[in-house]
Amino acid sequence: MPVCTTCTHWLPHLYTVYQSAYNLRLEQCPNCHSFADPYVEHDELTLVIDLLLLKRAVYRHLLYNRDSEPRREDGTTAKDDNEQSKQERDIPTTLQDERELSRWRLVLRLGLTLTFVDAFIRWSHLSVQPASVQLEESPNFSPWNIGTISGFATIFFGCCIETVAFHAGVIIACYVVLRALHLRLGGLQSDIRREFRFSLIPLALFYSSFTKLFFLFLLTIWRPSRTSQPLSPSDGDTLVLLPFNFDLDILSALNFLTDDNLDREWIVRNVMGGMSAGFGLRVILDINPFFTTLIILCGWMVKTFVSRLISGWIGDNVATAEAWLASSIP
Repeated sequence: MPVCTTCTHWLPHLYTVYQSAYNLRLEQCPNCHSFADPYVEHDELTLVIDLLLLKRAVYRHLLYNRDSEPRREDGTTAKDDNEQSKQERDIPTTLQDERELSRWRLVLRLGLTLTFVDAFIRWSHLSVQPASVQLEESPNFSPWNIGTISGFATIFFGCCIETVAFHAGVIIACYVVLRALHLRLGGLQSDIRREFRFSLIPLALFYSSFTKLFFLFLLTIWRPSRTSQPLSPSDGDTLVLLPFNFDLDILSALNFLTDDNLDREWIVRNVMGGMSAGFGLRVILDINPFFTTLIILCGWMVKTFVSRLISGWIGDNVATAEAWLASSIP
């Protein structure tokens, strides 16, 4: 059942098609009087950009309204639409099962793709030397040898295990929290809560990881310099850029922001990744941010436990166990 991307009100249709698929008119939400789903007319690039910006409306479009059937100009009246809306709320179990199975297939495809990207990012940080250095050591060096492929496959398998563990922990925590809230509220639910399915949890988490993976990929291409000098009042260039009333305490505090002391990858992977994952869960759970934070922390705990179990195996094959844990756990 599609929903309004602004107020999450149930709607029978999102748009009306006239004669051809490219001649359409967006439906207006009767509750908030906004367009039901403007993303129907947007291209894929706009969806990706809004995903990176963590816009709530694009999450609702992708999770609830994707591939929804339009209304066709065939003389259907508003009364017929209301009757159809009531019928669609009582969808047969078989049709619901088909939609749920289709959503799980999408989760599998999207999960494997994003996990592959995450594995490539970790592989580039953990086990790959610059090509120029390896060519100097061995003129006949090939970047696609058996050792390189085996190392990447090991990291990819480890990322798959961690992803499954994190999602399993989040799903279990969601079930416990929703069960407790259901008992407390006595069955009162919002429209978006009635559309909740457990397949939406991993799908929302994967959509939320777009922001994290995008910035991690940029850090893979443009790696921060590790030869930065600490700020000092004796540095002439520094005195030009900084105000004259800076003392040594302020300069020493600013040294925390240098490339040697600030782990940008850890911040992006855990802080930004955790915030975006919590935002995605709020879209589908419609609960207080405190509970989504607890759910993410539970997922992190499960992921941390599994990461420690496989760190020895990863370390023996690719890098040290400490390096793998540094890129895996908060």
